[in-house]
Amino acid sequence: MLRISEQPVTLKRKVRLEQDASELLEDYARFIGISAEDVLNIVLKKLMANDMEFQSWLSQQNVQQQGSQSPLGLSACVVGTEAA
Repeated sequence: MLRISEQPVTLKRKVRLEQDASELLEDYARFIGISAEDVLNIVLKKLMANDMEFQSWLSQQNVQQQGSQSPLGLSACVVGTEAA
């Protein structure tokens, strides 16, 4: 059976980058032929996935949140982002 993958939910987030980092981001995106937004998504996911200390911390946070969810299973929302 052919399975169609769902598009990920995207959020708008305003960030400030140092000028040299912004220029490198644009150069790298142009070099590999994708958008700067896609480069940021890939780089951030890879960085965080490879940071074992962060992964350990994140696991602990997830366990703590599971114990403090509301009866409906809703968790706190992130402030400062909006749907694209």
